[in-house]
This record gives sequence, structure tokens and C-alpha cells, in this order.
Amino acid sequence: MGKLAERLSDGRRSGVSRVESTEALEEAVMLNGFSLTRIALDGIPDGTLSGIPADAASARADGRVLLFSGFETLVRADSGALDDLLARLRTVAAEQQEAGLRFFAVFLDPQAILPLAQLYNWHLSTAARTP
Repeated sequence: MGKLAERLSDGRRSGVSRVESTEALEEAVMLNGFSLTRIALDGIPDGTLSGIPADAASARADGRVLLFSGFETLVRADSGALDDLLARLRTVAAEQQEAGLRFFAVFLDPQAILPLAQLYNWHLSTAARTP
């Protein structure tokens, strides 16, 4: 199992983060048998959970990963546009972590627009595989 798959399998690491690309994340989700829900925020004008499917942040014993994209226009127009959403996602992640569940809200953010920690550094992973 890869390092990212191991990280996702550890409920203590539940949280909100960003990735530069989705390939490794999609593979890790598949290896763990988690649910992956894709959410395009460009279709949600207020950038809140109210426009997200009701069950997206619900608990799952097998793990849940929410993959957010399309937020750049919102954030460029208003740097605090996602503050409420990020706070709510952090709360959900903490609650599910406390319950022993695995929950990850991940933003596809190759330009590091959001002030989030990187879930996985694919540059280091690639360098480690190079002979």
C-alpha cells in the first residue's frame, strides 16, 4: 500500500487539506475502499455546505473523501469566500476523527491558493521512486 493510502487509512489524520493533482488520491481512495465524492464549488454560489449534497459530510465506517474543485473564482472575488465552509469541514473532520472514523476534505489546489496543508507531496514520492 502506498504512503498516501496509509495516510488515509489513519483516522487520526482526518482533516482538511489540498492536493496538486488527483491521480494519487484517487488510487489511495480505491485501495482503501473509501467513498469519493466530487464537489465542484463553481456551481455553488455561496460556497457553503448548503449547496453540497446532504449526505456528503455524513459518517461512513469505511472512510469518506470529499474532493473539492472549481473554487478559484470564488476565492479571487472574495478571499474569505470559503472561510465558513472550511471551518465547517474542519469541525466535521474533528467530530468524525473523535468517533474513530476517517474523513478527508481535499481541495484540488495546484496553485496553493488556499491556506491549507498539502495532503501528499507527489514531488517527494516521485523522487523516492527514481533509481
